[in-house]
Amino acid sequence: MLPFLLAEIAHKENNVPLYAICVGSHDQKPIDRPNGYSEHQLFLCNKGSGVFKAEGKKEALLTPGMAYVLPAGVSHSYSALDESEGWELGFVAFNGKASGAILEMLGERILSPFGISRFEPLWDKLTSLWHLIDLNRGNAYWETSKRVYDMLLFLLEEAAPAGRFDKVNSKVAQPNANLDAAVKLIHNHFEERLLLTNVARAVGYSVQHFHRLFVASYGVTPQKYILQLRMRKAKELFEEGSGIMVDKVAQQLGMEPSYFIRMFKRTYGETPKAWNKRR
Repeated sequence: MLPFLLAEIAHKENNVPLYAICVGSHDQKPIDRPNGYSEHQLFLCNKGSGVFKAEGKKEALLTPGMAYVLPAGVSHSYSALDESEGWELGFVAFNGKASGAILEMLGERILSPFGISRFEPLWDKLTSLWHLIDLNRGNAYWETSKRVYDMLLFLLEEAAPAGRFDKVNSKVAQPNANLDAAVKLIHNHFEERLLLTNVARAVGYSVQHFHRLFVASYGVTPQKYILQLRMRKAKELFEEGSGIMVDKVAQQLGMEPSYFIRMFKRTYGETPKAWNKRR
């Protein structure tokens, strides 16, 4: 963890096109900012999962290996999905005359979580920025600006549409037999209490490496992929079995009833009971 660190820029922000305000990483606690934050923010999820709610946007899930860009002044709140599990969130607050152009280039990625196929290098850049500021405080504002720009440029490259630019790690776009085997395993067992640890181990990957490969190839996290399968199956079960109990459906999908109801409502906008009444 990197404790919250304020960058003492000594009012020299006008000398550089980009500058950091604060940086760090921690076990994120619930935050509610109805008036938004004064600076732009980049969030990186290293462990656990959490939910962002921003004005005018649907609830967004941020899981390991994903990034989230939040512009200044946007009303928002965020919190861990499961407080007992924890949610390690890295962050950089930044601003400067060049920030508007970069945010514009990110386009639809703003306020929308997206996977980072090369997450470790980006996390290392955040850590490096933290140590630079910690050691030099406001005396390294030129180098700090360079590193903020480096992080954002890295983000732009990751956010670029597939095929638009040549990427360093083009291998992730190639067919992957192990990943195909993992997807087949998920489809065969998503109705059970499926652990990603077991899926990753079955195809010879660490959980983190499997997660990042999956996001790079499918555009969603393994957790979200499994959840989508379960929610579609839930609708099928409700349609096929008139009067089937919600608890029974949750059990058949390997989910706790309360969690199932919450995820069903998040996916379809209403509880299973309300959906059943309406159809």
